[in-house]
Parts: sequence; C-alpha cells; structure tokens
Amino acid sequence: MQRLIGAHTSTAGGLQNAVYEGKRLGCTAVQIFTASPRQWKPTDVSDEQAQKLLAAEQETGIHCVVSHAAYLINLASPDPDTRRKSYEAYLAELRRCAKLGIRYAVVHMGSHPDFETGMQLLIESLRNLLAEMPDGVCIAMETMAGQGSALCYRLEHFARLLDALPDERLVICADTCHLFAAGYDLRAEETYRAVWEEFDRLIGLSRLQVWHLNDSKKPLGSRVDRHEHIGEGELGAGAFRLLLNDPTFAALPMLIETPDEKRFAEDLAKLWGYIADA
Repeated sequence: MQRLIGAHTSTAGGLQNAVYEGKRLGCTAVQIFTASPRQWKPTDVSDEQAQKLLAAEQETGIHCVVSHAAYLINLASPDPDTRRKSYEAYLAELRRCAKLGIRYAVVHMGSHPDFETGMQLLIESLRNLLAEMPDGVCIAMETMAGQGSALCYRLEHFARLLDALPDERLVICADTCHLFAAGYDLRAEETYRAVWEEFDRLIGLSRLQVWHLNDSKKPLGSRVDRHEHIGEGELGAGAFRLLLNDPTFAALPMLIETPDEKRFAEDLAKLWGYIADA
C-alpha cells in the first residue's frame, strides 16, 4: 500500500503546477486551493483546467488531491451577509472539487460569540449544503484549535453535528496542531490511545478521512493555533512517530501545512523517516 504523505503546494500558474511541485518535493498526495483563499467571489474551473490537473496526476502518479476552502468562510457567522457569502463560496468550492475529481474539501468550522447559536447556524448551513452539493465530494470538517470564539475544537462538538446530520458525506480532517492546542495529548502512547478511543466513541474512527500534520508552537490546551515545523514544537517527534506507525490511519492522506514552504522537503523527509523507524 502506498502511503499518502504530502504538503499544501502552490497552484501559481495553474492547478496542475501544485501536483508537479508535490512530485519535486517527494509527495504522494497534495492539498491545494482551487481558487483564491482570500476572496469571496465564487469562480468556476474550466474543462481545460480540469484536463491539465488530471494529466499532471497521471504523469506524476500523484492521484490523491485534497482541497482547502477559503479562509474567509464562516458558516456560523452572526452576520447574515457573511454567512450567505460563506455558504455560496463553499458550495462553489464543492462544485469545483466535483469537476476536478477531488473528493475532500477541507473547511474551517467557523466562529460565533455565542456557542449555542453558532452551532445551530452551523448545522443549518451544513444541512443546506448537503441538499445542494454535487455527487462525489465530501465536506471535510477540520478540527479547530479553539482560538477566540471558534467552534468545533472539542470532539463533542462534532458528535453534536453528526447527531443532527448523520450523513456519510460529512467527514473529519484532523489537524495535529489544533488537536493538541485544544487539549488532546498525542505525545505518549497512553494518552494517544485514549484520544482515539474517545474519538471512536463519540464520532467513529471511520469518519476521519484526512490528516493535517503540523507541530505546535504553543503548549497543550493553549487554544492558540500556531503551526511549527515537524518535531520542533511542543508535540515533538514522538507524536508523529505514533501517528505514522498507527495502522488505523495508514491509508489516509497526511498533509503538512508547516510555516515555511522552503522547508517542506525537510519536514516531509522527517515524516517518511518516522515510518522507517517502525
């Protein structure tokens, strides 16, 4: 079985260039933005763009491409206009993914100053998206660090969403930095196993379909989202060794979003080396 390990690579000059850059870095999977992550305007992708991306996948052998939706999106926003624009932007993302053959569209879970109201708005947005989204794509809900008024930094929050919306197209993207900042300790085998037992009890491990691998600049439970290079933060190498050698997750894409893209090759080499340690 080929391990799917990679990075968020640049689409400058065309979506296909992210795949070629991934190949150069030694990736077997990549994450991309299918459109600008910092603008609202929903855009479409052309047949030519889709064909070029497919050709790059065939040429490089990198067939696992994950998308990350725009950072502006807040499906739980207290502002109705922002919530509407977020909905339209993410629905456009899902439609682009369907056209490009991308299965997972990772999205941040949004924020609201009142948790209960925010969760209800988020559930409403997700319910409407599930009714409108195209076939062949999944909403990959990212675990959050809990910074500010962010929602979905505890596993119980996702359990609540999935209890309201038990749809198989809702899956989880687990971010190591965010989990750690939210209070989930992945550093020692005992606490690592306890986290996944809790995850399985509350959500079900089969829901976890995508990984973001990032070390954390800030300590356990800080609720501050600051990525660090692999093995150089508060998580340390041990957490990544446990994760990379866990057969539960061996088939899933694992993608880095570490701070300096010039060091992606270094971070990726560490991850591949941790597998070899097993």
